[in-house]
Amino acid sequence: MLLPVIHSFTCERIHYFMNSYYTVNIHTDQIRINQFKSKNTKYICTLTFDNKIYWYTEQQKIHAFGIIVKKKVKFFKGNHKDLEEMRRLIGCKIIFDGIVNLYKCNNQIGEGADSKVFKVEDNINKSLWALKCLERKDDFYQEIRMHQNLEHNHIIQFKEYFQGEQYFYIIMELMGGQTLSKLLEKNLITTHQQCKVIIQALLSALVYLKNEGIIHRDIKPANIMFAQSGRLDSLKLVDFNFAMRQNDTNVQQILFGMNTAPEALQDNPIYSDKMDVYSCGAILYKLYSGEDIHPIRYMQESNVFYDILRNGSIDFQVLEKANTPNQAIRLIKAMLEIDPFKRVNAQEALQLDYFQNESLSPTEKRSRFQQRYQNESLKIGITTDFEINIDQDAKSANIRKIEIHHHHH
Repeated sequence: MLLPVIHSFTCERIHYFMNSYYTVNIHTDQIRINQFKSKNTKYICTLTFDNKIYWYTEQQKIHAFGIIVKKKVKFFKGNHKDLEEMRRLIGCKIIFDGIVNLYKCNNQIGEGADSKVFKVEDNINKSLWALKCLERKDDFYQEIRMHQNLEHNHIIQFKEYFQGEQYFYIIMELMGGQTLSKLLEKNLITTHQQCKVIIQALLSALVYLKNEGIIHRDIKPANIMFAQSGRLDSLKLVDFNFAMRQNDTNVQQILFGMNTAPEALQDNPIYSDKMDVYSCGAILYKLYSGEDIHPIRYMQESNVFYDILRNGSIDFQVLEKANTPNQAIRLIKAMLEIDPFKRVNAQEALQLDYFQNESLSPTEKRSRFQQRYQNESLKIGITTDFEINIDQDAKSANIRKIEIHHHHH
């Protein structure tokens, strides 16, 4: 069954003697090129990652697009506005060629195990993006297939994919802020309200992923970024390298880390959306206590560490010592429940009293993080680009900021 046309325009093929005109019809799953004013389809290009679209640009405008017909690229010339719209509509559905024509590279902004990230500028509309550059290998398709149709406020947005001789390129939204792990290193998250903004954003992303049938499997502070510096509500979940579909049987092993759910390490691992909830519980534990859920000293001996992760036993007294509010402790315990069948899912977690409007008692507000203030190493405190303007906590953060500045004079 043919899906409806979402955009249509006229284009021409340049020939030696006489140019021929065509109508380009873009459907959600394919591009059909008909002879002008005729119903007869001459060329079909399905929108899959096995196919490629070529772009011809000149003076910062797109003038033509190319498709492969019998192993040769055929170009069709069109109005640059139509071609821009076409590019937008088919963005994450097919691989593009000719990244050099469309983007100007500014500078490197990050690096992963097998990828580099650059800041780039779109030559056509001057917008700024991040470009992730990966060596060509199969799991590239895994990552982009997972991400292909995701659209959520708290999940990084992909724009388009390119393939070069040696590399794959993903164009994605540019993050202006840092990773959560950087903020934790600098002890920049100090109030109940800040913790709440972060966990609420993460859980809402998980509810969305569950509806899409996707498990992230690698939620950790390094994979949580902020789109805007100092705005915690601009949080985005990134890096879908280990993501899987919910009922997938053929699954690659994950690397276990501090936040890995115990059931993922059993002899017959159970992969479900509850794994991601567990990882978020581990993050919330750290936000409140400043400690990891398992003592870091075991990390050196990986077999000991593996057993500790597998047993999933956690010391919750650490939270009490850090003056964590009661509702926060209840939420963290519900998310870190060892048995995945008893563990809350993301939707249930969001219903808990922790998220109701005024959840803190006045004494809890006052005692929040008291001991951590007295720690000398916290003198760096909250940097000026890190502001959260929400009720009481913002006021106490500002007072604290003034105190910190006094220490330096």
